[in-house]
Amino acid sequence: MKRILLLLLTAVMSLGVAYAADDKDITFAEKSYDFGTVKADAPIVEHEYVFTNNTDVPLTIMSASATCGCTRAKYTSEPVKPGGQGKVIVTFMPKGQRGFISKNVKVRYKVSGKKVKNLTLKISGTVTP
Repeated sequence: MKRILLLLLTAVMSLGVAYAADDKDITFAEKSYDFGTVKADAPIVEHEYVFTNNTDVPLTIMSASATCGCTRAKYTSEPVKPGGQGKVIVTFMPKGQRGFISKNVKVRYKVSGKKVKNLTLKISGTVTP
């Protein structure tokens, strides 16, 4: 029974990795950004991730959601033309945070005629008092 569960778990994880890793349709100039050291009483900090649509059809960002309330994301909402560029702007609120931070932003996108795909953008930094 353990062997069957292990095989099933391995198969499911392999599918998830293959699905998440297939992002040839969209290219980000960078997928992670380090804010460095930020004071806890600093205003909101933000970083702009620029992406390119590598397909020959429009690409639409469906959503961009963060792993916690201190991080938010805005994104280009209209379809991005083939070869065109769009943005995902991630904001981080350091108030109430302390020490090393690492946050993920899950981006869901769709290319016309294909399934919705996911990718993850990351921010990190250190919040000091």
